[in-house]
Amino acid sequence: APAPPVAPSRDSSLGYRPALDGIRAIAVLAVIGYHFDYGWLQGGFLGVDIFFVLSGYLITSLLLAEHTKSGAINLVAFWYRRAKRLLPALFLVLVVVAIWIGANASPFELPMRRDDLFWTLFYGANWHFIASGQDYFAQFASASPLRHTWSLAIEEQFYLAWPILIAIALWLGRRRPAVVATLCIVGIAASALAMALLYDPGDPSRAYYGTDARAHQLLVGALLAVLMWEFGSRPLAVRARRVGPAVAVGAAIVLAVSFALLSDQNPVYYEGLSLILALTTAALVWGVETVPSGPIARVISLRPVAWIGQISYGLYLWHWPVILAIPGAWGPLDNLPGSIGLSGERLAITFAAATCSFYLLEQPIRRGVVPVIRASVPRFAVATLAAIVLVGGTAYWQTSAAAPEITGIHAVPLACSFNTCIRYQGSAGAPVVAVIGDSIAQSLDPAFLALAEEHDWTYVMSAAGACRVTHLLTSANGQVRPLDQKCHDTTPGVQRELLAKWHPSLIVDIDMDEVYAITGPEGRILPSASDENVALLDQGLVDVSKELTSDGARLAFFQMTPQLGTLCGKPSNETSPLCRVELDANGDSAKDFNAAYIPYNRLLRGLPARVPGVSTVSLTSVICPNRVCTPTVNGMLVRYDGLHFTPPAARWLAPAIYRKLVAAGAISA
Repeated sequence: APAPPVAPSRDSSLGYRPALDGIRAIAVLAVIGYHFDYGWLQGGFLGVDIFFVLSGYLITSLLLAEHTKSGAINLVAFWYRRAKRLLPALFLVLVVVAIWIGANASPFELPMRRDDLFWTLFYGANWHFIASGQDYFAQFASASPLRHTWSLAIEEQFYLAWPILIAIALWLGRRRPAVVATLCIVGIAASALAMALLYDPGDPSRAYYGTDARAHQLLVGALLAVLMWEFGSRPLAVRARRVGPAVAVGAAIVLAVSFALLSDQNPVYYEGLSLILALTTAALVWGVETVPSGPIARVISLRPVAWIGQISYGLYLWHWPVILAIPGAWGPLDNLPGSIGLSGERLAITFAAATCSFYLLEQPIRRGVVPVIRASVPRFAVATLAAIVLVGGTAYWQTSAAAPEITGIHAVPLACSFNTCIRYQGSAGAPVVAVIGDSIAQSLDPAFLALAEEHDWTYVMSAAGACRVTHLLTSANGQVRPLDQKCHDTTPGVQRELLAKWHPSLIVDIDMDEVYAITGPEGRILPSASDENVALLDQGLVDVSKELTSDGARLAFFQMTPQLGTLCGKPSNETSPLCRVELDANGDSAKDFNAAYIPYNRLLRGLPARVPGVSTVSLTSVICPNRVCTPTVNGMLVRYDGLHFTPPAARWLAPAIYRKLVAAGAISA
């Protein structure tokens, strides 16, 4: 149907407007480009913001139209339409992803991936990703193929709650949309404030994924719908349409600049800019709705652009799993410059999957032409329940091969990160043993729990994933992440508190993050193992050693054992070259990333001669017998991702850790 001549209002029809599909196309292509890691599209994540604003606008417009026409909102009919639109494609993607996970994921990932599948199935993925804190561990394991579904979860939660809230507001307000507008304004203010207050530079996940922190974007769209519905036909609003094309052009320029320049690490986004960009998106929607003949509206209404918008839901669902499933181009495409071949291959497969899903599954179900189900609500409900059982069964079956030795990984309480927490209380007067470092130190927690219980220690932990113990600023991939900055700002204070409150007899440090690049003087990035990097690291280790031993504590540094590939926990990969590392006489290897450990271990071995009270310990001979590192020792998986220890392996290492500490003079037998 042609676009209506005016925006939705009390006296206009809610027909098909291709410009809105054009906006969807821009949004989904921006997100795909962002996930393709194009530097010129670093703000492409804002495509999700556009989707939120557009969803709030369209859903609210439909609800107001229904209420105006019938005097009520049929909630069951609304949810039925949403389910027909959203569930079929999601179910298909979940089944395919579950099968892919079963074939490709490492055993230690399977429990996480099972949770991902089930939380996505029931539209709680955003809260799951907040609670599970997968961002950091994605450094060592493959990222979740369902990580992008957090936004779908927020939208579905909105679809469930918003019609009820609108119905209640209209009933209490005697059908006056102004009451809904007030509800939107209050919600926008509260949500934008929540995003700012919840933002944590070290881990922005809560502010980024939270429904409460994102609601303002949906509500901005909803407020636009209310205002256009209530005032769209009044004389002032009609006159304002004259500037509609100019507003659309200005809004499009602002969004384009944001796509190009706004980094996902920029705190300004959380501190109010997200609201400004949501209002900018609303201005774009208003501009193309009020004057469909404007230049922006005409361009994004072109048939190819609008068609991309029509299949945008499928494109969004498929693009991220496709990116993870295709790590490199093949055939002639591999010879194209840069990432053109790889991006082209991923894009082609994404479009093919989304197109097939749209025409062969989504559209037939929406039109009610699928045999047996047709347009019957009860039959669709039964089919949905059957599909949920199918998806859930496939997810469980494909993720049930997790090795038993990985049960309990990541069991250290979150309270121990950026803090000192007690893990075992010894008897009165018992010596205090503190473990500091990063996530590798956390993975050895079962070993120190066992030793504390056996030898009557009071055991405290002060380790945080991705953090150095030296007061140096880490750089990852050429930039300082918020987590790196938080580690740099927080760790010195945590160490001072550890000394002042606990007065430990022994401090044990296990910290792989010291080998990363350092942000040096004047913000220069000093690459891992470079001369300048090693010089700064050397001084940093000496300085922190003197600080930690200033209260009389002994300090034992654990040398790094060579790292294996992240998928070495998978039995079929045990014979892979990535899963077998041969060592030199010092227990080091120059293979792959392990070369960075060589200068670090050398510095650790030299520290005892320079700082009294310091000793070094190496577990390499235990973990890698006969100077060969493999995933298993005596049939037991030692490091589930080639780096972090499984709980059984940590407990198995406890006696060796004790013997090594005694031999190094760190503790008395």
